[in-house]
Amino acid sequence: MDQSIDQAILKCRKPRGQGASRRGEILAAAKHLFAEEGVAHVTMRRIGAAVGVSPTALYMHFADKDAMLAAIAQDTFGELLSRLEQSQTPGLSPRAQFRQGLRTYIEFGLEKPDEYRLTFMSRLFRRCDAKAPTTVEMADRSFAILQERVFELTRDGVFTAAGPAPQVAEAIWAMLHGVTSLLLDQAENLETAPGKLIEAALDLLEAGLVGNRTA
Repeated sequence: MDQSIDQAILKCRKPRGQGASRRGEILAAAKHLFAEEGVAHVTMRRIGAAVGVSPTALYMHFADKDAMLAAIAQDTFGELLSRLEQSQTPGLSPRAQFRQGLRTYIEFGLEKPDEYRLTFMSRLFRRCDAKAPTTVEMADRSFAILQERVFELTRDGVFTAAGPAPQVAEAIWAMLHGVTSLLLDQAENLETAPGKLIEAALDLLEAGLVGNRTA
């Protein structure tokens, strides 16, 4: 066993006997192991051993690794959706809300690296989406926040029309994912500080959407 991984997992442990929290403890261990060793290389027995529960106890919470992956995706999209909704602060202009939503997405990925990698940088979501319609709904609602803001700002003439709102929103998402992925796994190869890189990327994105218009 990798002692550094197991020590990180031990920090997440809660006292035995807390049934409701045991599920969360198992998921925390699974996330660490999946992210560090790869989903294919981690067994249910390995997860159970890391948490300190028997295979029987483990299967009482999750039938298999796919069930764990589905639960991780659901929790991740649930928290992301909540963060994005909170970012749309009443009183801010639509353009300010737009930018705050973009920043929130990147910050979420950096704050939740294991969850982000497993959900957005693997085949996880494709594998479990059929089993978790609630997860699909939350993912769609998260994307809808971006898409609706793009539609609104284009309709009001703030942004230059560059195609249908869903297409523009997907292009923006691709950019956000690229920045997030680089900062997670290639930060040592970047000369720009993370905060400055994020703001520079958002500046360039907005400039392209605004075109020759002034705010």
